Amino acid sequence: PHGPFADITLETWDSVLAIMLTGPFLACRELFRGLPEDRKGAIVNIGGLSAHRPAKDRAHVIAAKSGIAGLTRALAAEGQGRIRANCIVPGMIETTRKAGQPQAHLHGDDAFARGSVEDVARVVLAFSSPRDTYTTGQVVHVSGGRYMA
Repeated sequence: PHGPFADITLETWDSVLAIMLTGPFLACRELFRGLPEDRKGAIVNIGGLSAHRPAKDRAHVIAAKSGIAGLTRALAAEGQGRIRANCIVPGMIETTRKAGQPQAHLHGDDAFARGSVEDVARVVLAFSSPRDTYTTGQVVHVSGGRYMA
C-alpha cells in the first residue's frame, strides 16, 4: 500500500523490501554460490522507474527499486569475467492488472505511449544471451523515452 512516509509501518516496509529487494538478493546469491567455476552466467534484474523519477507516497518502493540498481552494479563488479549483471527498468507497460490493483502512476507523461511486455522481454533476452559477453553493470530503461539517462 502507498501512503505518506510517516504512515509506513515497519511491517509494510519489511514486506515491500522482502519482495522487491530481498527476493532478488537471494536468487542472485544462489547463482553466485551454485554456478560451477567453469561456467559463465547472466543476471537480469528488473528495476523500477520510481527509483529514477520518485513520487510521493512511495518511499518504501523507491528505496527497494533503488536498491536493485545498486545490487546489480555490485554484482557486476564482483562477477566480473564470469557473471554479468544488468538491470532493466520498464516504463509504462501495458499489462493486465488484478481486480482491485491500482493503475500505475503516470507522473504527468500522458503523451508517451505504453510499451508492451514483448518490448521488455526482448531486452531481457538480449542481456541473458550467451552471445552478450561484454555488457555488465548497466541499468537500462525500456521506457519509450519517458526517462533518459
